[in-house]
Amino acid sequence: MRRTLLLSLLALPLLAGAAAAQPAVFAGPGTLLRLSESAEVVRVPDEVSATLRYEARETSASGVQATVNRAMAAALETARGAAGITASTGAYRSWRQEDPARWVASQTLNLRGRDQAALLELVGALQSRGLVVGGIGFGLTRDSARAARQEAASIALDALRRRAEAVAGQMGMRVERIAEVNVEASDVSPPRPVMAQAMAARAAPPPPVAQADDIVVTASASAAVVLAPN
Repeated sequence: MRRTLLLSLLALPLLAGAAAAQPAVFAGPGTLLRLSESAEVVRVPDEVSATLRYEARETSASGVQATVNRAMAAALETARGAAGITASTGAYRSWRQEDPARWVASQTLNLRGRDQAALLELVGALQSRGLVVGGIGFGLTRDSARAARQEAASIALDALRRRAEAVAGQMGMRVERIAEVNVEASDVSPPRPVMAQAMAARAAPPPPVAQADDIVVTASASAAVVLAPN
């Protein structure tokens, strides 16, 4: 009996702590209304990107890496000469194959720019040097993505306000205040590839063909609205 009483007494602080951790219940005055709305805006992509890869196979590790290094240095020099295009190198890998026995090395080159024609022409030139296209995609610049998110959020908030006023009117009440509001805007997805892979060209090829699709940017808004009688 004493042990049972002792366990009950020890449990009281735990129960009190659990009760304190519960979220506070809206005590009024007024009626609490929770609403959420979402919105989207459509944007035409204003940036194009491409990923290319140079790969070599030779009998020695030093030889194959020297070949990749020379090819990538020449590709970077060509890319830097193209106005309005940003170039950067990506993953560098080297490994040994057993059948047949040889070393393999590869490195990627990333291109980004706003002029689609200029970038695709550069890609075609690099293809003629043995680089293989890994993907071409379209996206939004940082400024464009930020502006699109802000616009989508503004539309969602406006829709939320109108809905709150409509619900209040249907209930013969009015919106007294907004007790809480939360806005979330989705990150703009990375450039979507429109050409997954292309074979290395044997001779000077025509530039790759790519067609952009619109980009949808979404945002959502939720709020706790306090209603009061008219």
